Amino acid sequence: MKKALISIITILSLLAVIIFFTACTMQGQQTAITISTAIVSSAAAETTSTAAPAESSTGSSAASSVEEKISSNFEILYVPKLADIPWFNVIKSGLEQCARDYGFRATVVAPPAADSALQSQIILDSFNKGIDAIAVCPIDSTTLDPVLARANQAGIMTFSNEGYTLKNVTFDIEAMSNQAFGEAIMKAAVRYAGGNANYMVSVGFLKAMPQEEWADFEIAYQQKSAPGLKNLLGYLKGTDRFEDNEDSKIATTKITAYIQNNKDLNLIIGNSAATGPAAGEIISKQKLKGKLFYVGTGFPVTIGQYIRKDIMQEGFFYDPYLIGYATGYIAFQSWMGNIPEAKSSVLKPDKSKLEGYESLDILANSNGGKIIFGNAIVSITKENIEAWYKKFADYGWPQE
Repeated sequence: MKKALISIITILSLLAVIIFFTACTMQGQQTAITISTAIVSSAAAETTSTAAPAESSTGSSAASSVEEKISSNFEILYVPKLADIPWFNVIKSGLEQCARDYGFRATVVAPPAADSALQSQIILDSFNKGIDAIAVCPIDSTTLDPVLARANQAGIMTFSNEGYTLKNVTFDIEAMSNQAFGEAIMKAAVRYAGGNANYMVSVGFLKAMPQEEWADFEIAYQQKSAPGLKNLLGYLKGTDRFEDNEDSKIATTKITAYIQNNKDLNLIIGNSAATGPAAGEIISKQKLKGKLFYVGTGFPVTIGQYIRKDIMQEGFFYDPYLIGYATGYIAFQSWMGNIPEAKSSVLKPDKSKLEGYESLDILANSNGGKIIFGNAIVSITKENIEAWYKKFADYGWPQE
């Protein structure tokens, strides 16, 4: 019975990871088809956190309403990609903690299937219901952008996570820049390789954000700062990386073939969620521990068992709880009239800075929208894997 329960938890956790790395990157394409058919609820799931009313310690600026704004009057609606996904449940917990800390209300309404039309309807249904701000993790940015524009016209502030190309938001809120994430992965790869290695880079799908940019920055950093490493796929954009379609079978087939045809391959850099588990199994079964290294994306649930055994070296991600807290804070402060600026911080009520969000940066995306991001990159290694297992369990997302 215990093994069966663990298996169920593991499957749900893996689905959440796929949502994070696949559904968050394939906007406008075959987004989350596997997920939406695997996990379906009968209705949208709604939860509301109502914090005890407390007047904010921050005042309103000249740009804000003449009437003084107090925290208990503020309500934010968060719309994730899908209901009952552990990743988004943890984001919800972080958002709700921020609401309790600052005395505002947070409501989460999730679509029962990964369908951008359902997300749009949830947003439209919130008009004239006293919602002051909406934050969404878009399935399809192209579909949602005009809906968010209508929200703005209705006097509702709008925000997003992973809305890299959205125009009609006050801020797209990210844990880190794609450049910082890609370079962090490559720096770790260089360190484990001792400055010399023959490597290959994976993505889930070519032209899919943000993995394509992670790969771009990884390869660019290697060319500039680590000449002792060589990309066995070359340096022509598009063929300088391989795609595994976020499918473990495809990843296994491709990695196995690359090993057979490239005897000097000794480093895999994985941006796809499927690459890490596939590489771990191959390294274990072919007894390549210490000969073929892996650095890339990964959670305890996907590669933790290989990290524990020194089969794999390091897995990168960001903490969903903290991005939830940061989203609530940035939205609340923006509504109060305290629009965050570059180098400002996400603060807790005691004025301590939220880890990874001590100094925010702001840039414009290709459509003129603003992206605000921290430097909240985290990773699992042999030294800290047990602490991360415990942290995710404390979040309500056990990963073993």
